[in-house]
Amino acid sequence: LVLEELKVQVKGMHIQPHLHVITVGEDVASKVFVKQKRLAAEKSGMLFSQSCLPEDTTLSQLRERVEECNRNHEIHGLIVQLPLPGSLRSHEREVLDLVDPAKDVDCFHPRNFGQLALGDPTFLPATPAGIMRLLQHYGVETKGKRAVILGKSNIVGKPMALLLAHEAGPAATVVMCDQHTEKVWELTRQADIVIVAAGKHHLLNDPQALRPDGQAVVVDVGIHRVQSEDGKTVVQGDVDASALRDHCRWLTPVPGGVGPMTVACLLEQVVHAAQMQQTQRVCSEHSAASAKQMLLGSGLGENGRVSCAELSALMQSIDPEFQVSAFDDAVKALGADDAGRVSLADFVGWALEGAPNVAA
Repeated sequence: LVLEELKVQVKGMHIQPHLHVITVGEDVASKVFVKQKRLAAEKSGMLFSQSCLPEDTTLSQLRERVEECNRNHEIHGLIVQLPLPGSLRSHEREVLDLVDPAKDVDCFHPRNFGQLALGDPTFLPATPAGIMRLLQHYGVETKGKRAVILGKSNIVGKPMALLLAHEAGPAATVVMCDQHTEKVWELTRQADIVIVAAGKHHLLNDPQALRPDGQAVVVDVGIHRVQSEDGKTVVQGDVDASALRDHCRWLTPVPGGVGPMTVACLLEQVVHAAQMQQTQRVCSEHSAASAKQMLLGSGLGENGRVSCAELSALMQSIDPEFQVSAFDDAVKALGADDAGRVSLADFVGWALEGAPNVAA
């Protein structure tokens, strides 16, 4: 359903959103994940491309490829597929930080993750966003509810906690657990929502670990390829579904639960990135000069600052197809004050220079 909605949205856009994925080496699981992204992107009417770098790629070569993609205005969303091979694994953080924040649809860059932590995200991390969509779709109440997250990864656990705990939104009471957490199953027994993202096959396998009334909602983020008793390779999760299925209110399946929603929500971020970048081009290519003249003669920004709402109205008067939501996100980095006002000089400079400070 999400992909069908995206297809309609993409069809009505003046640009075709483009996702580019950089892979290094021959990791089997990564190949599967990238294929899923490619098929979903193509189904939604988006462009998909990939850089397949060999196992022996150096850090310098990988950095160069990332920077080339940053400079390519035809690429709207950029992903460096993890994990990187052994020789580069210790440099993962460095590589992820190289991705232009305006193209960081995985929400890994410190700037984007920081905005998420502040409750004002530009992009949403795909897996946590997919989980939130599932909870909303099935009417799972979160406000004031206890949510226990098993796993503290930067990809799932930490951003999931931030999204659930946001007081102006889901407003759940969140507990994060890792391998050092004492009496973890006592915590899960009190939880209304249990999210298992520890990367350990069948970590949650005992009904006694869930609340006794059978009303817990269990979200399984794990994905493991294991051999069944008959020798076949099957995909299972961090939760033993056969043991817990009859002892909870909802349990997401593996495969077919969180995974497809992750891909769909990732592509939503690509569309959002494309809209933001198109907004920046509108400013720089044919609106900046007019905006400057109108601003200087409009009385806006008489004290040197102007509100985002006033700027949005101005830009819409210049271009009726102007994307207001994308514009608001793009201007965030200019340093809006508590009243939502930015420096007029900063905005004019940003517009005339094609938004270099937003993407830096």
